Amino acid sequence: MFAVERNRIIKNFLRENRQVEVHALSSMLNVSEVTIRRDLEKLERDGILTRTHGGAVLREIEESVQVEKNPDVSQDSREIASVALNMIEDGDVIMLTGGDICDCIARRIVEKNGITVLTNYIPVATEIARQPANRVVLLGGDVADDGRSLYGSLSVANLRRFHVNRLFAEVEGIDENLEVSVASHEKAELIEAAMESAEEKILLCLGDNFNRNAFFRLGSLKLADKVITNPSISDEYKHQIFVRNIQLHTSINVFEGRV
Repeated sequence: MFAVERNRIIKNFLRENRQVEVHALSSMLNVSEVTIRRDLEKLERDGILTRTHGGAVLREIEESVQVEKNPDVSQDSREIASVALNMIEDGDVIMLTGGDICDCIARRIVEKNGITVLTNYIPVATEIARQPANRVVLLGGDVADDGRSLYGSLSVANLRRFHVNRLFAEVEGIDENLEVSVASHEKAELIEAAMESAEEKILLCLGDNFNRNAFFRLGSLKLADKVITNPSISDEYKHQIFVRNIQLHTSINVFEGRV
């Protein structure tokens, strides 16, 4: 990962958390603490932060214009995250993509031990880096326009070096033909690579995102082993997923296809 990418990630981390620790950034970005200290020195010269013993804090002038954090995620997202958490076993290696549901899962992983999380989503990496019982690998790549996600050829190449037990991929649309779509072609490319590396492929989709199409087609729902959503989806969708031998999990029940 180039210095300019690290600096953007560190600045976003600071805007969300107001302080950083050298050892946490070193682990999250997979570089030495010496490299992180050099990055912090540069950002201090740029007026972004003030270095402290073992880390840095956001400067007041920067703090006054920081972007507000996202509002609290929906109850539907939290319910899906709770179901997903029950599928994760101590010692697992998992992949979390970007989105509110994956952010919720990351916050709950503190309840587990020995989890290794691969992610391209900076808020997830930030959260896992605070959990001493678990570890995170932040995939490198190009910083997306949202300043929170990493995509591109470097992300994909790094991802393909790993084997994961479970992939949790948040998607933005599942239409009436059970075709899955996501917000961008970069996200689709990353999920496709993650599916090649995962033993178990689990899609996360809000109930409200059924019967709709997002920007870029990922493929058939049959790509997944399991789908987690809210119980509000229609009986017709439940039946269509059932006959395709895909497990459908909601916050209150499970529909397991047996054709």
